[in-house]
Amino acid sequence: MFALPPGALRVVHLSDSHLSGDGSLHQGSVDTLAALDRVLAEAARVDGVRLLVGSGDLSDDGSTASYALLRDRVEAWATSRDGQVDVVLVPGNHDLRAGFTEVLGDGHLAHGARPDAGQPARERPDAARPVDGVSLVDGWRVVTLDTSVPRAGYGLLRPEQLDRLRDLLAEPAPRGTVVVLHHPPLPAPTTLHQSLALQAPEALTEAVEGTDVRVVLAGHYHRHVVGSLAGLPVLVAPAVANETDVCAPHGTERAVRGSGFLLVDLLPDGSVRSTPVRVHDEHDGDEVFVLDEEAVRAIAAAAGAPAPSSSSSSSSSSSSS
Repeated sequence: MFALPPGALRVVHLSDSHLSGDGSLHQGSVDTLAALDRVLAEAARVDGVRLLVGSGDLSDDGSTASYALLRDRVEAWATSRDGQVDVVLVPGNHDLRAGFTEVLGDGHLAHGARPDAGQPARERPDAARPVDGVSLVDGWRVVTLDTSVPRAGYGLLRPEQLDRLRDLLAEPAPRGTVVVLHHPPLPAPTTLHQSLALQAPEALTEAVEGTDVRVVLAGHYHRHVVGSLAGLPVLVAPAVANETDVCAPHGTERAVRGSGFLLVDLLPDGSVRSTPVRVHDEHDGDEVFVLDEEAVRAIAAAAGAPAPSSSSSSSSSSSSS
């Protein structure tokens, strides 16, 4: 990988590791801890990395044991690089805030630092509230936004989160801002993921437009996707756990074995470069699961965003007529 100019930031961006505290196989077939180990081993070959980002669905069961496994892996990886890598993690819809905050705090682990397990609970982030965070890495501000909704699969940014983001972005960072969240503010590649998408992404557009935000990093779709928000690049990382088959018939959902990550370079001239890296394994392409249209509809009904209330619909109809 090419050398970076002074003032640039190189990021390893991974997502959706879906670890289990008891070591059980994801979807009955994928050893996600082994997949994470392969991803980190491949990422270790890259020079100049200053930040490791994990954009949600880090755990599949939300257990403290799963987050401890993740913490130990990423801390060891950061330490192996002379302690010059900061780690930033954000919850996704499969994560549970209680386990996340107990082990990872707000997810911002500077140089491998970890929350003190013995500190009083009141000093930890409130697990009943979204786990947002901010840190500064060599002049680059990194903001994490928790889009998870307890007991649901879709994503949401609450008004108070957006208010805090606007207040934060009112003062530019020395080199710019990186926003990290799980649910991408982009259309989804499949019917199932669209039912579990970020609600009202236009609210995030309004919050970041005209600010020093340089890139938005996300996960959730288990596939590398690139788009834009208010003219800013939105980069969705491939998953560690498996890969969404975007060529499956419309209305169905299919996943195959496959892992990867993104290398993201933020350059002083304002440009952003993203390089997807596939991490090969002999089982790549093996089918993990298939969901027919009925199964997809059932998941969407159980975990998707609630339908607008009849009063809202009536109000909307009245205002448009």
